[in-house]
Amino acid sequence: MKAESVLEIVDQGAWNGGTTVDNTMFEKMGLVFKGGIPVNSKTIEERMGVRKRIAAPADARIGRIAFQNLLEKSNIDASRIKVLIGATNVGDDKYEQNPQIGHAYELVRHLGKDNVAFDLYAGCPGFNVSVELIFMLSLSGILQKSDISIVIGAENLHRAKAFRSDDTANIIFGDDALATALETKSNRNPIGHGYGSDKARLAFTENFVTDVARKLFEMNGYGKLDGIIIDNQFGKIEYKVPATAARVQHHLIELMYPEALEAGEFKKFMNALSFYDLKMNTFAFDIMSLSREPNIVELIARAYVESGKYKTVASIFLAPDQDIEMTIHKGSGYMFQKPDFGIVDTLTRTHGCFGDFIQTVFVDGDVFGEMDGKGVFLYATRSAKKQFTDILAANHLTFDDIELLIEHQANFAMIPMTLEKILEDKQAVSDVVADRMVMNIHERGNCSVVCMQRLPYDLQRGSLKEDTVQEFSVNRNVEKLRDASLVMYDSVGAGMTRSSFLLKK
Repeated sequence: MKAESVLEIVDQGAWNGGTTVDNTMFEKMGLVFKGGIPVNSKTIEERMGVRKRIAAPADARIGRIAFQNLLEKSNIDASRIKVLIGATNVGDDKYEQNPQIGHAYELVRHLGKDNVAFDLYAGCPGFNVSVELIFMLSLSGILQKSDISIVIGAENLHRAKAFRSDDTANIIFGDDALATALETKSNRNPIGHGYGSDKARLAFTENFVTDVARKLFEMNGYGKLDGIIIDNQFGKIEYKVPATAARVQHHLIELMYPEALEAGEFKKFMNALSFYDLKMNTFAFDIMSLSREPNIVELIARAYVESGKYKTVASIFLAPDQDIEMTIHKGSGYMFQKPDFGIVDTLTRTHGCFGDFIQTVFVDGDVFGEMDGKGVFLYATRSAKKQFTDILAANHLTFDDIELLIEHQANFAMIPMTLEKILEDKQAVSDVVADRMVMNIHERGNCSVVCMQRLPYDLQRGSLKEDTVQEFSVNRNVEKLRDASLVMYDSVGAGMTRSSFLLKK
C-alpha cells in the first residue's frame, strides 16, 4: 500500500491572450549578435531555436488574469487558500516596489486573513523553488490536509521593458502567466525534535550585504548552512535580480574561505562551480511578504528545518532604515519522511559566485536587465550533472526512470548540450528530446519563470505539436507523456540557482 501523498498539483489557470510576434520584426532594428552576426529570422532560429513569441498588452496584469482563470474554471474552494506566491523576476512592472502578488491577492482578500502572500525571487527557477517551499510547509505541518497553495508565475517583459532596446536579449523572451494550485494531501507533524534558534539584530547601513554575511559567519562560524532566505522589503528591481540572498551567500563563502578568494578561485568558472558544490551546497533566495512582518520568513525557515530535509537555515528580515532581524534555525533530530507519490523530493542549489551572470544595471538613469550569455550557457549546461545525480540517487532512481523531463526553455541550444553532459551519448540525447520531453520555446520564446507551468498546462490541453527545432525532433510523444508517472522539473536562472523536483503519479 502506498504511503500518503503530502503535496500534489491539482489544477492550473492561464492567461492565454496576447499578440504573436515572429522574428521578422527584429530584422528591421539593425541589431547584431556578438561577432558581428546580423540578426534575422534565420540567425535567431539557428542560435536560439525561437520562431515567435507572445507579447502581452501594455495595460494587462496577466498574473491576476491567470489567477482569475484558475478560480473560475476549477473546483477549488478559494476559502481553503492559505499561501499565495508570486514567482517572478521582473513581472508586470520593473518599477513597482510593492509585492506584485498583491494584484492577484485582491481577488481573495475578502475570504479572510489566515493566509500569507509574498513574491519569491529565485530567478527563472522561481516556480520550482515555490513548490519546494510549499512542500516544506506541508512536511512540517504548517499546512494541513486540504489546504491550498497557489503559485502565480507572471512575466510581462514587453510591458516592463526589462532590457535596453538595442539588447539582443529582447529577442528570446516572450510574455506569459500561469497560476498553479497545489493541495496538501495529509496532516503531518514534524518527525523528531531538537529545534533551536539564534537571533541577532543589526543596524541598517549601506553595506548591509557584507554586514549580514559577517554576522552569519559570527553566528554560525564554519558550520554548514543549508539555506539563506531573506524577506527583502527594498522593492527595487536591482535588489531582486539576482536575489540579495545570493549576494549574501557569496560574501559568506569569501569570509569562510579567504584562501580561495585570494587564489582567485571564484574567477575561474569550473573551479568556482566545483568549490561551491563541495564546500557550500546551499540554496539562497528572497521573498517579499505582503504583510511586511518578520515572522513570515521565520516561519518559512523553521519549516525547512522541521521538515527533516535541512538542518540549518538562516532567515533575514531586511527593510531599509530598520534594524535587520536575523535568525539561524537549527534542527538536530528531525527526519524527512519521503512520500511515495505526489511531490516526492526537491533540490535547490545556488552558486552566488555567478550572481553577475544575470543582474540589473543602471543606464542613463534607468534600470535594465543584463545577461552574460556565455556565463549563463556554461552554468545551465555544466551544473546539471551533479543536480540530476544528487536528486535521482537520493530517490534510488536513474535518468532512465524519468518518463517526462520538463526543462527550462531558456535557449533551445542549451537543452541538448545539457543532456550531453549527463548522458554522454548524442543519439540518446536526440531520443530523450523527442520522446521524453516537451518543448515550446520555438513557439513562445523564453518565458522565464512561467515555462515550468506552461509546459505541463499545454501538454494536458493538447496544444503542443510535433516539430523539428535545430534538427532535433520535438514533441514526438505527447500523447503518451500526458500519462507519465514519474516527472522531473528542472530549471536554472538568476542567482545563479538551479532547482528541481520529482513528481510521482
